[in-house]
Amino acid sequence: MPDHRFHTLKRKIFHIIAFLRPLKTTLYICGAAVLITATLFYIANYFLNLYSHIGIGYALLLLALYIIVGLIISFVVAYLVKFIGRLPPLLIIAVIFTILVIFYYYKLGKTYGWTLIAILMLFPSFFVGGLYALHNNKSEKKRRYLQITVSVIGILGIFTSAYLLLYPGKDIQAPINAKSLSNAPEPIEALDPSLPGTAEVAYLCYGSGKDKYRDIYGAGTTIKTPSVDASFLLKSWKGFTGKLRTKYFGFDQTALPLNAQVWYPKHAEAASPLVLIVHGNHLAQDYSDGGYDYLGELLASKGYVVASVDENFLNGSFTDLYKGGLEKENGTRGWLLLKHLELWRKWNDDPSSNFYKKIDMERIALIGHSRGGEAVGHAAFFNTLPCFPDHAQERFNFNFNIQSVIAIAPVDGQYKPASILTPLKDINYFVIHGSHDMDMQSYGGLSTYNRIKFSNGFEGFKAGLYIHRANHGQFNTSWGRRDNWSPSINQFNLKQLMSAEQQQQIAKVYISSFLETTLRDQLVYKPLFMDYRFARQWLPNEIYLNQFEDSKTFLIADYEEDLDLQSATIGDSVISSNHLSVWHEQQQELMWGNALSRAAYIGWDWSAVDTLVGSYTFNLPDSLPKDIANTLLTFTLATSEEDAAHQEKGKKKENTAKDNQNRTKEDEENIKKKDKDSEEKPIDFSIELVDQNDEKIRFLLSECSALQPQIKKKITKFAFLNQWSDAEAISDFFYFDLQNLQRANPTFSFNHLKKISFIFDQINKGVIILDNVGFIEK
Repeated sequence: MPDHRFHTLKRKIFHIIAFLRPLKTTLYICGAAVLITATLFYIANYFLNLYSHIGIGYALLLLALYIIVGLIISFVVAYLVKFIGRLPPLLIIAVIFTILVIFYYYKLGKTYGWTLIAILMLFPSFFVGGLYALHNNKSEKKRRYLQITVSVIGILGIFTSAYLLLYPGKDIQAPINAKSLSNAPEPIEALDPSLPGTAEVAYLCYGSGKDKYRDIYGAGTTIKTPSVDASFLLKSWKGFTGKLRTKYFGFDQTALPLNAQVWYPKHAEAASPLVLIVHGNHLAQDYSDGGYDYLGELLASKGYVVASVDENFLNGSFTDLYKGGLEKENGTRGWLLLKHLELWRKWNDDPSSNFYKKIDMERIALIGHSRGGEAVGHAAFFNTLPCFPDHAQERFNFNFNIQSVIAIAPVDGQYKPASILTPLKDINYFVIHGSHDMDMQSYGGLSTYNRIKFSNGFEGFKAGLYIHRANHGQFNTSWGRRDNWSPSINQFNLKQLMSAEQQQQIAKVYISSFLETTLRDQLVYKPLFMDYRFARQWLPNEIYLNQFEDSKTFLIADYEEDLDLQSATIGDSVISSNHLSVWHEQQQELMWGNALSRAAYIGWDWSAVDTLVGSYTFNLPDSLPKDIANTLLTFTLATSEEDAAHQEKGKKKENTAKDNQNRTKEDEENIKKKDKDSEEKPIDFSIELVDQNDEKIRFLLSECSALQPQIKKKITKFAFLNQWSDAEAISDFFYFDLQNLQRANPTFSFNHLKKISFIFDQINKGVIILDNVGFIEK
């Protein structure tokens, strides 16, 4: 009886469905109605938004084009859907799963992602499908040949793809090193800062004593430390993945541990400067804090106490599943550093501590890598505040004397206090970044660098170093050569990278020198931050671009004051030009945004008429506010890839000179050759100084250095895989000693300087990015 009722109910349901199901002709009519309605809706909105701006003729033409293209795409998609509907469910599942893996699990870029999807779908299908069809085909000879061909294509495709994915890439011809073409300054006469000092190095770890996976922070820890509550700041440790994270680590955001590995001078006679190092984001279970051992041992041998802080529990973990890690946690990373400093302050004041009176709390430096490179900026910022900027009830009482901050390949803006980029003031800052960073492909640290301001009375500097062929991971001994996991890393050309030893040598030279300069006033090392050639005897032979600004810099033009192209930073000065093809000011753009610094874009092109040499001139007031006779004339320059050709009003930016139409074929070839030479060579030009007596001094930019062309990274194995620009405009620092110029021109009056002109007379065309023109006290 129950079975009979079930069948009766089933018949009624099918009867209702059949009754409600529309006829095919009805569906066609519905489709036509929807199509007409959608088309009319589109036309109405299109005309309301556009036709009044471009005219009825262009509006109708574009409208027809868009509708035709839209209909074609719609028909193609419709028939593809219809075709897919006939495919076996297993094949559809395989296609969807492959796309899911590439774009959701691996989060690959579109070009590389679709390339891998095509490889994963086509070649295995050809090979397996061809063999299966061949096995079942017993008679048709022609079809067997086709099936064999398809199978061979499949297996060759599989092996070729595997080879291309696994091979490391190839060496690339090194670009021209512009600074190597100029006379280098005399090298620094000082001890090699990368060599160990004389102190015997001791090692210990401090931590919670409860770590479930690492003995150095568990039963084997030397000093047990309390946990801290970061729930006011860390909001993304929540939900299902938060519970999994808590289950794995054994604590949550309310009880974060304070763990670190410490290198220190065993028999220090005086209090030592304190350096904290913090890693960035990496797999939480592949511990990162031990990767700065080469810095810890070096600095401790020189008398520093160095603590490499464990924040692996904030990194991406296998427990994150679909979420992909914590969000906006970089503020927490920075805040934790300050909680570590509180420990050191307590130990330094505690007679029962091993570090009693052993720490110089007036000389503190923070070093961070990747997300840690952003975190050290947050720490320096929080250190100055009375309370947390996003929650006033969380009071701060840090006030440490953090003198120096070092950022290694940092991110910027992952966390924004009060929804703004972290502002920094009166801090010594150094950022180091590799051109072949396959994680942070853009020089993001320049944004932080440009935000740092100096007040009157502060004595310090900020500096940057951009290194050709350096990557992201080799600054950490546990991260290494591969900046990402497979298959993401397999698109990159790893062969061209410098060795880990070379990269860490650069880090040792610069980080040691920065700390010696800013914490110990060893000013002998300061020049290498203006120009790496002062330290070339200690560095691998590579291309380096320096950024530098001293707190004693007196700026003529930083291009931040207004939108008037003819005004400069100091009052009563006027900027003028002659025969320029490009002259505008804008935010200096980098690959992943701008560098938060306005600059002047200046271009010239005398390809057609050699007599029209361009110039860009600062006309200074009758008296400068400062005595400049004993200073360095300084500015930053980068090469822009903007088109340098002249543009006449109402014409395309092509060959616009009046005599272009009269050029012969030979003239065109000579111009093309000249243009190609200009693109391949570093840029040089003349600089002319004029005093109020109209005496002149003229010298070449290359007396410091010619301007480096933009470095083409060729970061991927094949150009089409690169989803970002192959180069970005990185500024380099230029300086000229006015005392040397005075000795060669004794009658010239620098304190009555009237004009500074850049005269583009050495190379026929180019566009430069000029910023921060001024003078630095020696």
